[in-house]
Amino acid sequence: MGAGLPAHVHGQAVRKALQEARPAGLTLPQLCRATKRTPSQVWAGLRFLRKVAVKEGLPPVTYSRRDGFQMSEESEVWISYERAIFQAELHRITNFITGIIAPHAKKAPDDEWIRLVLDQLGGVKATLEVLTRMER
Repeated sequence: MGAGLPAHVHGQAVRKALQEARPAGLTLPQLCRATKRTPSQVWAGLRFLRKVAVKEGLPPVTYSRRDGFQMSEESEVWISYERAIFQAELHRITNFITGIIAPHAKKAPDDEWIRLVLDQLGGVKATLEVLTRMER
């Protein structure tokens, strides 16, 4: 079902399924069954919903391993998801600095580009560290 349909159509189906499941969430397989769509169509719908959530007055679409995808009205759910994203990005940036940027800087310590990159990514990393540690 739904092959070749635009993302907004998949988004409507995903939105309906998530709203019907509230306050609980749905896993990807549950969303596929509830919407009669493939995983890629569900992902297209989720991406669409995330793009239009503010404009349409919807709560954000969040995800957790425990609860699956949700459209919760609870700010605690939003904050938990945001922190998880910040933690994942901190991990990615740290690995990028350690595995790519640091060796470049060691090989070419006078390279203006790598100095700029190190300075800027150092600031991003510090910001993400603060955001992952903050208590509410």
